[in-house]
Amino acid sequence: MHTRSPMLLAVALALPGSAAAQLSRAALVKQSDIIFIGTVTQVHAVAVPEVPASDRTIVVRIDQVLEKPAAVALTPGDSVTVQTVRPGSLKPGTQATFYTTGWIFGRGVAVREVGHELGHSPVVAADQQEAVARARHEVNDAELRAHIRTAAMVVAGRVEQVRPAELTPAPARPKRITEHDPDWQEAIIAVQDAIKGAQAGDRVVVRFPGSSDVAWVGTPRFAVGQEATFLLHKDSTTGSPFAMVAGQSVPAYTALHQVDVLSKADALRVRALIRKP
Repeated sequence: MHTRSPMLLAVALALPGSAAAQLSRAALVKQSDIIFIGTVTQVHAVAVPEVPASDRTIVVRIDQVLEKPAAVALTPGDSVTVQTVRPGSLKPGTQATFYTTGWIFGRGVAVREVGHELGHSPVVAADQQEAVARARHEVNDAELRAHIRTAAMVVAGRVEQVRPAELTPAPARPKRITEHDPDWQEAIIAVQDAIKGAQAGDRVVVRFPGSSDVAWVGTPRFAVGQEATFLLHKDSTTGSPFAMVAGQSVPAYTALHQVDVLSKADALRVRALIRKP
């Protein structure tokens, strides 16, 4: 199946109720991080002085925010500059759901359109909120399912111990220590629910960076007593594929992606995704 371009998606979603619109929403949600319902107030105009006006820029008044990063300040009534996919595709007074990506954050917010769906009533607004949430859930499930497939082991368990990593063979020491050094640590996890590639009662070694440097922002950290569902990958990062537990050499794992550590309750969701064809 061919992936549609943002322009084709925008055209398809401008036709409310069409089959193309329903099929394309998940693709738009996947490409977007700021989604809102708004009304076009100006065309060939901007509300952010850092952006030059063009035939593709419009000003949109926010009616309802459906999704946005926590750090982005957007509330109903705000005016947002939107760089549209196609010049002249929207007119003043048009209300639509806008699927966008962040562009400029300064004395206002400017976004780039991925696509839009037309709509005018409170009923449409409520339906759109539900539809976007459903599409986001489908996108998240698809991404998690793909991540589960690449995991060597999936378990729910409890962190029993955290210790400095003893890498064997020891990696070559850099000429000088920098803030980017990962400072590898090891978490010993007691497996309570073996979902994939393990058995209940196993002890698993998971390596993670102890460094707080920006290079490791978003990487999961582990603490004694932590209970979670872990998607574990064989350690191909530290150069030391084995670790010691109770005097025995065992494979070492990593969990370096944000979705590698989920809540313990997510074990049921993970099992369901594994069973889903």
